[in-house]
Amino acid sequence: MSRLLPSESGRPLVIAHRGAKAYRPENTLAAYELAIEQRSDMIEIDLHLSSDVKIPITHDSTLEHFGREGEVSGHTLEELRAISHAAHEAEAAGESWEGIPDLDEVLDRFADRIPFNLEIKTDSNHQPYPGLQRMAFDQVIARGILEPTLFSSFSDAVLAELRGFSPYVRLALLLDPRFADRAFERAAAVGAEAVNPHFSIANAELVDEAHALGLAVYVYTVDDPDQMRALFDIGVDGIFSNAPDVLRQVVDER
Repeated sequence: MSRLLPSESGRPLVIAHRGAKAYRPENTLAAYELAIEQRSDMIEIDLHLSSDVKIPITHDSTLEHFGREGEVSGHTLEELRAISHAAHEAEAAGESWEGIPDLDEVLDRFADRIPFNLEIKTDSNHQPYPGLQRMAFDQVIARGILEPTLFSSFSDAVLAELRGFSPYVRLALLLDPRFADRAFERAAAVGAEAVNPHFSIANAELVDEAHALGLAVYVYTVDDPDQMRALFDIGVDGIFSNAPDVLRQVVDER
């Protein structure tokens, strides 16, 4: 499906990275609420699979971020919430926190207010979670939000599986600087509409080639306003930022 690129419309996207992460605990309802207040165009969140077949929203496949050993996939959603809650309280001197949300909860609360970039994660062995792609897709379909939702992944296999569900699912290929070879060939193979490179490999040549192929370019993760301006000057279509208010100001200045 042909789409007008944000750079062509003159309004590149402000994408809140894990919500307004600079100001609230990442991947929490509070972070998403603030991202909306800060006039984000989209919120990026991270999807894993729990042992009780729920979709917890947390960045890493392991519990190291919360000072624990083990895998996200080895715990139920309620266990993950308890672990994350305890870790946050220890870090924030007893400050209250709701803990890890799941995809149902996030979409029920926010899907009619802002589009989401659903990043589909893989397990600690970089393998797709069996069933996660279908579950996430079905939750999007059930709410009638396929059109505004963008799915992204570093995994070609994840994106290919999603493409198999519908010709209309919107896909973006994430590009790690270590594994960015054949980016446009890989994007074409799954019918992606965008490539999402790390800022360190986002340059004018990449942007120009992507645009020539009809692909948008959304760059992660940038919080410095001068760096944001430089990226917009080479034509990127959007930026992921932990500080969406800063990014919004830069976009509004253009």
